[in-house]
Amino acid sequence: MKADMFSLADKQSRKDVFGQKPFLLFDFDGTIADSVHPMYELFNQLAPKYGINPISQQDFSIIRSMSIPKAFKHLGIPFYKLARAIPVALREYRKIINDLEPCAGIIPMLNKLQAAGIPMALLSSNSIENVHLFLDKHDIQSFDWVEGTGGILKKHTKIKHQIRKHKLDRSRVIYVGDESRDIVAAQKCGIRIISVSWGFHTAEHLCSFDPDFLVNRAEEIVDLVLKNDSLLPKSQPSFTRTFQTIICATDLFAMH
Repeated sequence: MKADMFSLADKQSRKDVFGQKPFLLFDFDGTIADSVHPMYELFNQLAPKYGINPISQQDFSIIRSMSIPKAFKHLGIPFYKLARAIPVALREYRKIINDLEPCAGIIPMLNKLQAAGIPMALLSSNSIENVHLFLDKHDIQSFDWVEGTGGILKKHTKIKHQIRKHKLDRSRVIYVGDESRDIVAAQKCGIRIISVSWGFHTAEHLCSFDPDFLVNRAEEIVDLVLKNDSLLPKSQPSFTRTFQTIICATDLFAMH
């Protein structure tokens, strides 16, 4: 596990830690847009057309504690059927854009970070057109750039590509996402990740993948980024693993 947490006694300024301000790279669905349940309903509308059984509420609750491949296996969905359905789903998604709202606290969080001069960008497996429709509707102008991944597979390669394309310093980049595959992708890229518990995957599931940080409210991201006792260079692995376990346990306890 990466050593990114530290004791409150060891305070350093954010500038000392990063040399420059951190760069936040956000996921879209389930992180910025409150789209998890609308997409579940959209999936069930389209499923019969592709010979896929609709997902029950019970199964939907179950798969939120599973990785995506395990979820597909649990539901008995062959990947080739899903691959055919995804392009149609993204086109149909446009019809529900006007009904989507930002996740709770997202706009105030983005405004505070922008006011503090924190650079931010958005990387989504959704279509860029859909993302811009959402951002324009809610007058969200906090992102330096918005890019698509061109699909749901090999997310880490898409993140690496954007890091190279935009000439980002990996030591500054912090990915923000709601799925365990976001954690895996960030770890493969050698960047930090803030996992959010309000999206697709449950906090318990996210914790099992050892994210650098786990937050339950958008405001906590502001605290992590702007308060200099929340980030430290990678120098204390043994302490960090213990501290991370305490953080996850505390967050989970607070949710019940």
